[in-house]
Amino acid sequence: MRVLSLRLTSPGPAQTEQLAGNLAQLLQPGDVITLEAPLGGGKTTFVRGLAAGLGVPEDEVSSPTFVIWQIYQGRLRLHHLDAYRLRSAEELEEIGFPETLAGQDVVVLEWPGVAERLLPADRLHVRLEYGVGEDERALEFEGRGSWRQRLEGWQP
Repeated sequence: MRVLSLRLTSPGPAQTEQLAGNLAQLLQPGDVITLEAPLGGGKTTFVRGLAAGLGVPEDEVSSPTFVIWQIYQGRLRLHHLDAYRLRSAEELEEIGFPETLAGQDVVVLEWPGVAERLLPADRLHVRLEYGVGEDERALEFEGRGSWRQRLEGWQP
């Protein structure tokens, strides 16, 4: 499957949220986004922007590190999962992750490594690098499947 990569720089957290909010306008029912960044790298900030772009109040979004799974209702229902503490795809299967992927909600998965075999080929992968500058983040978007075309037409 061909992949389209797009690399952008954000000067700070507010701009990262704004960029993600802009990206939210491209979201469609059933979309899957995988999110990769080091601890403290801006994953929750990015999801906060996505959620805001879907009409979810900003203060409702928090990191799912300890609860593993948060659900937010906006224009589309958004599932925000953090697999950092999980050891295997089987643990995701036990909590109903495959069934959620088969539905019409948007799914964002942080630390997707353990879930690779469960993930659809048609997805957006976002990698954040923190510390490019003082508060800057580099964001790399890899569009696979239908996301390839959507990224080509995106005006961030």
